[in-house]
Amino acid sequence: MKIIVAQNAGFCFGVKRAIEIAFENVNSKKGKKIKMLREIIHNAIEVKKIKDAGVKCVNKIDDVKPGDSVIVSAHGITLNEEKILRGKNARIIDTICPYVKRIHNIVKVLNLENYQVVVIGDKEHYEVKGITGHSGQNTIIISSKEDLKNVKFDKKIGIVSQTTQNIELFKELVNYILDAALKQGISEVKIFNTICDATYKRQEETKSIAKQVDIMIIIGGKNSANTKRLYDICKEILNDVYFIESEKELKKTWFKNKNIVGVSAGASTSEYSIKNVVKKIKSYDGEKQ
Repeated sequence: MKIIVAQNAGFCFGVKRAIEIAFENVNSKKGKKIKMLREIIHNAIEVKKIKDAGVKCVNKIDDVKPGDSVIVSAHGITLNEEKILRGKNARIIDTICPYVKRIHNIVKVLNLENYQVVVIGDKEHYEVKGITGHSGQNTIIISSKEDLKNVKFDKKIGIVSQTTQNIELFKELVNYILDAALKQGISEVKIFNTICDATYKRQEETKSIAKQVDIMIIIGGKNSANTKRLYDICKEILNDVYFIESEKELKKTWFKNKNIVGVSAGASTSEYSIKNVVKKIKSYDGEKQ
């Protein structure tokens, strides 16, 4: 079998940076026990490494005690959460992706200038929750065109996107929003393309590979939004697409009569995990299936 591995697969800049910051602090200790507020990235293997180093993962801010050192995830936190942490005199270990912080700054300005903020993204994703925590109470979250039904916009709106959004869906929803805005007589619409460059390149390369292969393997955390989008992109092209977290989930029968295999991975997937998957796929080559 021929295996095509995406060059843009694996850790993005923001994820690498977050892990490096976390371990710099874990290794130095800073004299205090460290907690992690929610998973730093959507990768169970990497999160386990941090936990194994002695870091306790907490999902509620109430579990952070006064004076604790707290790793804040790459996805970001709300202004209110930051205020609570500072009120507890917590030492904040900030691993928030700079591209996410850029969105926080954009929506803060939009809010100050009385724009209604529209966020294109997943309502339940912590990145989106963090963005809306900086953008004011009148924020609207759009995940699909169905979300636009019966939406009443203000006199002017500002549109941003989750950093890992599908670029094609972003363009489609922006067009729907513009159409709705025109019908409602909106005086001004500002559009910010806040999808990070790494996401765009990853999606485009994955799409290209999916058109060349018989089967596609997508590697990443099951709760990773950007990895799920890679899977969805491939499913529009191929029937045989599998979303796995590690090589342990591979099945030899998937590769029966397959000549070309494509492999891509989400932004939180390590090079080590990708290599393990490729190694196991290669082990099937030539075996009786």
